[in-house]
Amino acid sequence: MSEKYICNYLHNSGNVCGRSCRRFEGCHEHWRSKSRVPCDVCSKPTASVSKRCKKHVGSYYVLQYYARLLSKQIDRS
Repeated sequence: MSEKYICNYLHNSGNVCGRSCRRFEGCHEHWRSKSRVPCDVCSKPTASVSKRCKKHVGSYYVLQYYARLLSKQIDRS
């Protein structure tokens, strides 16, 4: 007997899909999609590795760049 699940894919608007499906992973449109997590800054859903949306990801990379510069400077001394 097949079990029924509810797709809990999170759209960009913040709403859950909510369709009934047979897979635990999600409905036929969303079962292969990346899992989304809220942005660390604004809580907008994102699938980014840095856990930041497109608007806030720039500051993440700037911080990484400064950390690399600092580690190079410490290695030289």
